[in-house]
Amino acid sequence: MTGAVFQPKGITPTAEQRAIQLERHRHVVVEANAGAAKTTTLALRLAQALERGANLTHIQTLTYTDAAVASLRLALDRIGIPAAVRNKLRIQTFDQFCAERLASVEGPGVTRYNAPEQLKPHVLQAIDRVLSNEDERHRDEFAIEGSGEGAVEGLLASFARLKGTMQLTLEAADRPLTPALADELGHDYLTLRTFWAYEHLRRGGHPDRHAFRAPDDATHDLAKLLLTEDALLEGEHPLALGLHLVLLDEMHDTNRAMFTVLQHLMAQNPAAFIGFGDRDQVIHATAGADASFMGSGFDREIGPARRLPLTSSYRFGRTLAHHVGRLAVKDYLSQSLHDTPVNMVRYEHLKEAHWHIAKVIAEREGLGPQSHLSEIAVLLRQPHQSVELENHLLDKGVDYRTAGFDPYLMRPEVLFVRGLIAHAREEFAAIEDVATRVRILQSLLLFCGSFVEADTDDHGQQQQAEQLAIKEVAAQPVLVPHFVQNQVLRNAPPHIRGLIYAALDVIRANATDVLMERFIQALAPQQLAARVMVRTDDIAQVSANIQGLIQSAATFDNVESFFRAMNAREVRQKSMRSKHCVVLSSIEAAKGLEFEHVIMPGLNKGEFAVGGNTADNRNLLYVGMTRAKHRLTILYDVGKPSKYLVDAGLI
Repeated sequence: MTGAVFQPKGITPTAEQRAIQLERHRHVVVEANAGAAKTTTLALRLAQALERGANLTHIQTLTYTDAAVASLRLALDRIGIPAAVRNKLRIQTFDQFCAERLASVEGPGVTRYNAPEQLKPHVLQAIDRVLSNEDERHRDEFAIEGSGEGAVEGLLASFARLKGTMQLTLEAADRPLTPALADELGHDYLTLRTFWAYEHLRRGGHPDRHAFRAPDDATHDLAKLLLTEDALLEGEHPLALGLHLVLLDEMHDTNRAMFTVLQHLMAQNPAAFIGFGDRDQVIHATAGADASFMGSGFDREIGPARRLPLTSSYRFGRTLAHHVGRLAVKDYLSQSLHDTPVNMVRYEHLKEAHWHIAKVIAEREGLGPQSHLSEIAVLLRQPHQSVELENHLLDKGVDYRTAGFDPYLMRPEVLFVRGLIAHAREEFAAIEDVATRVRILQSLLLFCGSFVEADTDDHGQQQQAEQLAIKEVAAQPVLVPHFVQNQVLRNAPPHIRGLIYAALDVIRANATDVLMERFIQALAPQQLAARVMVRTDDIAQVSANIQGLIQSAATFDNVESFFRAMNAREVRQKSMRSKHCVVLSSIEAAKGLEFEHVIMPGLNKGEFAVGGNTADNRNLLYVGMTRAKHRLTILYDVGKPSKYLVDAGLI
């Protein structure tokens, strides 16, 4: 090892960056603010190790996402690390690293799934096993009816959190699964039962390896192996790699499964450690991410760490840095050559907010002359907030794409209502796209808890027959009324059939004021959603989306014209350009990205802080605000501004 100092190309490191680059303490945690060039600084630290003579094969860099892997390689290129060196460095996501290490124990043969669609049949099979188990003692806990198709997305999200936190392994390994235990762990009983059934399917009956894995499964499986199956680790330990340096990017996304692997990695190697993260970016969507793993948890379970700051933002200017610092209660400086103003817009009626957003987009506020509209992002706290906004943008001819949620017209509950209106009005053919008609029929079956009759008792064959029938009927709209009446409605449970008939009667009145006054009461969407979904949040979103859809009928004379407008808006939405257009995104989906102009509507009391003033909600606002480079626009109801706006010194 030498005392040489690496001199990067193209940049002059700040005092904070240089201190991090040269730090020699065995355990270092860098508390990095958003936009503070943490990837570049990590690259400097890695380059310094090489400058001191570190062996390439003795360095392991871990990240949370593929995008972070690519960003680090680009940063190494920018500061002058030759391609021949970069290509030999071990830079992997946690899951890639864990899958590689498991392969050294298990051998090849584990199928890799990357899309939720590939996992869906396995989740449905797990649900079917749970619901058809004759030995189940707590059947009254299962409120879900039908195939469970509407619960798949929510269950996969719950599974990810269970795996990330390793709750069942750490808190309930030797305890019988009961409703009381499920309540203690903060999950419903059906979710935990289905999780166990799903994990059994993943094992596939093989004694040495899993049948398949999805993203992040390898991390969970290796962590569980390290904790519970020491017999498989006889001989050479899969984490004994002779490492001298371990670097971790996006440390704020670390969950218990990842931290368990990190613990054992550090225990098996004589390595120094340096991790970079921003604990204010810990949000609930990250499968159990926990800020304590950057703080006391690290000190207690791995060893005392020296903490170094990285406070100066290069992404945005002083004004935004000041307000973000106040929100997060920490120092926040800016090295940016431009300022980033925060434009606060007050409104009394929601339509004023939508009008302002469309105006900002039309006038390209906050964009440079050569910038595309894709550099404007509207970040929403909840998907249902997009319903009226999407309608306004569609009617104004503004192209957009969504991230983190489907366009509202394609959400299952909205397709369900469109199907009811089409049936009541006998106008199914007015929906032009055959694929949309297929999805509408699927949604009708889903929320009605119904099924298509088939000459088979096999679950898989029944599903195939149902999908074939749906496609045939959707291709010939003249067949739809008979299908809805004789398959969807006739096979629905009697109490659900009563709700559907009541909703159809409201639609047939053909008056939007009657629709707005009586439809929600007649249909009881919360009740319908609770029959096919598991998570409380998903059930609430279904109700909110249907409520928002019905409220958007206010400007139409009758239901007929409202229905025609929805169909026309769908045609318009599908004709929009997929690139270089405005981005409508959840805050979670925007994490890790940046835009020239960020617009955040709905910063209202009781609307943004879902579930109360929690760390998750505050961090979500922090993440949203720090995506902006040149301008941030926040819109709020003058009568009920969020407390966070006061905390940030914005009002």
